[in-house]
Amino acid sequence: MGFKQKLLLYGGCFSAVIIFLVGSDILHQPAESIPELAYNVPLDIQIRQQPKRFPLDTNMPPLREGRVSGSIDLSTFSPENDLVAVHDDRVWWESDNDTNDTEDDHMVHKSLEAPLRRVIELVCKNNGTLEVHDSYRETGIHNPKSLHKEGRAVDLTCDDFSMEKLAKICWAAGFDWVLYEKKGGAHIHCSVRRNHNDRAIFAAYSAGQ
Repeated sequence: MGFKQKLLLYGGCFSAVIIFLVGSDILHQPAESIPELAYNVPLDIQIRQQPKRFPLDTNMPPLREGRVSGSIDLSTFSPENDLVAVHDDRVWWESDNDTNDTEDDHMVHKSLEAPLRRVIELVCKNNGTLEVHDSYRETGIHNPKSLHKEGRAVDLTCDDFSMEKLAKICWAAGFDWVLYEKKGGAHIHCSVRRNHNDRAIFAAYSAGQ
């Protein structure tokens, strides 16, 4: 039985708890602090409803990235402890194909790993190939306050369908903030909080079904 089915099965017992948690800023809590949700969320399903539209140069939620995903704090960021490597042969990784690129696009913050793996699965389900262009960037093209400097942001494209469709999929995959960005060439910029919480996002989505 999958996570969503389990959650719905137990919904009669825990619906009041879930509604309370969703209403009490559950999305900002660490995953381990949320009772009765200690299941791993599957990576091959969406954990949010896709929006009907996602026009160019818009973002979800409609707030500044810093208010949603937070600011960087390099004094408490440790590449050795906070970064993980994501490898998937179904993905086109820019750093694997650009001989002039000394960065490694496989390296992301551990909080970004789950939504990145989920968007890979969802893009593949739509018969597409995800392209990862920028993830962790210690230096380089991004501004000094960019979340790329902690690996909490990633820039994505897909040549197999529209950027708007990819933006919708990214939002459904559970990134905390998604921008369909024109600057630097159309792409989808996604970011997460340090305490990103897949289970809370999915609980809120399931409670609203």
